Amino acid sequence: MTPNLISLPYNIGSLTTFGLIIFLAFTIAAFLFFRQTKEEFTDKEEVISLLTNNLLAWLIGARLVFFLSNFQQFNSLMGFFLPWRYPGLSFVGGYWGVIIASWYWSKRHSFQIWKTTDGAVIPLLIFFGGFFLGQWLVSQEAFYLTTMVLNLLMIALAFWALKSYRSLTWYPSGKIGFSLLLSNTVFFLGFSLLAFFLSSGLYLETFLGLGLFFWSLITLYLRSESKSAKELSERITNLIKND
Repeated sequence: MTPNLISLPYNIGSLTTFGLIIFLAFTIAAFLFFRQTKEEFTDKEEVISLLTNNLLAWLIGARLVFFLSNFQQFNSLMGFFLPWRYPGLSFVGGYWGVIIASWYWSKRHSFQIWKTTDGAVIPLLIFFGGFFLGQWLVSQEAFYLTTMVLNLLMIALAFWALKSYRSLTWYPSGKIGFSLLLSNTVFFLGFSLLAFFLSSGLYLETFLGLGLFFWSLITLYLRSESKSAKELSERITNLIKND
């Protein structure tokens, strides 16, 4: 499929296939997120604030990691601010941006961000799917096609987890967030392995993907509040206090 759909005026760039698909994916994901979590917020403006904050964070994180990974393709630092001339976004960089921005936003607004995670997991995976679909349509690379298949499996896993996690004996706390963390753990392990074996040059992407895998796994373990998790949490707390 041709990467450029419509040429923009004044020779500033083009509307791309990838750009159109990622916009549609975000619109659908944002609508579903609003619909499933609106009762958790005090008003609509709070939801819009979080979504806007995360969209900007995703764009900055995705652009920054792509820029660092492909610095040799840019003529100068100004290329970072000219995506229509030097296109490219990092999937993992964008997701790290969302995690950091969500944490910061929740602290700033005194909001318990975890209570939105059950409503966020399916919209996030839909957005993931749009990203990889757009990349595959443009590049036709096997990596993006197999990642799309992995993403579909994660959607099925998320639906199962949303219905079942409170009854799992090995997750005694029953805390919200299990579905998102489990999906992240499995997805980013698979993503990193696929990036390592099927795609050349995604070294920083693979490294950051493994970082998301370990973050999700450790957070899932600690939130389970199993006996061993509580002991580990207490040790970490004591170490911080001693320092």
